[in-house]
Amino acid sequence: MKMGVREFRERLGEVVNGTEPVEVTKNGRKVGTYIPERRSRDPEVARAAAESIARWQAEMRAKGIDFDAKFAAIGLSPWGEPMK
Repeated sequence: MKMGVREFRERLGEVVNGTEPVEVTKNGRKVGTYIPERRSRDPEVARAAAESIARWQAEMRAKGIDFDAKFAAIGLSPWGEPMK
């Protein structure tokens, strides 16, 4: 995304919360690039989420629901991507 110095300054709050790099220009010339840092994830939160998903999947399998088979039946991988 490109924006002038004035717009960059006015939208700074929005820009710093975004994930897209911003090319800053002045009079049409590039004067810099703002590249947001990736936000680190709390490993404990990620672990708890993964465990919760695994428990839910086990519950569904116990009920006889096989999502991998359902996805394959409509031509998708277990990740929801089109199968070759």
